[in-house]
Amino acid sequence: TGWTSVHGWGTSVDPLTLPTGRVPLQLGASQLNRRRRSSLCMMVKEDDDKFSFGQRIESVKCGVVGAVSGGVALTPVAFLHNLGADNGVAQWEFDTDMGSLEAALFAIVYRYCVRLDGDSNEMLQMGVVGAFVLVRTLSKIQVSGSCDAIPLSCGAPLGYFDWGMLLQGGWSGLESVALFGAAAFAMEYCFSRQIISKFP
Repeated sequence: TGWTSVHGWGTSVDPLTLPTGRVPLQLGASQLNRRRRSSLCMMVKEDDDKFSFGQRIESVKCGVVGAVSGGVALTPVAFLHNLGADNGVAQWEFDTDMGSLEAALFAIVYRYCVRLDGDSNEMLQMGVVGAFVLVRTLSKIQVSGSCDAIPLSCGAPLGYFDWGMLLQGGWSGLESVALFGAAAFAMEYCFSRQIISKFP
């Protein structure tokens, strides 16, 4: 009554009353297969983990590539910008060092933006570069000594920006384009050569 027939044992028995050592082989094989499939799924999940140790290594590689490529590209432009300025060599060295750090951060962010599961979008790539260029360019402009505050008025040609500030913006913009443009180019090269993997 209420017993289930287990084939291969010759009689109808209740599986719950079977000794541990006499569990039917069919049930053991099924459980083993389920465990194997579960283990494989866990391994795939670990490989695809976006916060795994391997992803941290990729971020470090991005930082190195960005710092080297951006720093090299910035060096000649920053030298020309600071040529003839007071303590220009020291300022050139400082700008190059800080630019390398900025390019390292840019490369890490660039990898997160240009995703593996997304289509290649040139507008997105240009947008990331443009955002960094704009922020760095504007942050390096200093107001002239002749500017009046509240509201800010610096004179010709634009009122808010005078010629000296526009010149600063031009040089800073040129530096930033060289800095982040070179870092983005180096990152795309590393993606194409599979030196660095895109973020999943």
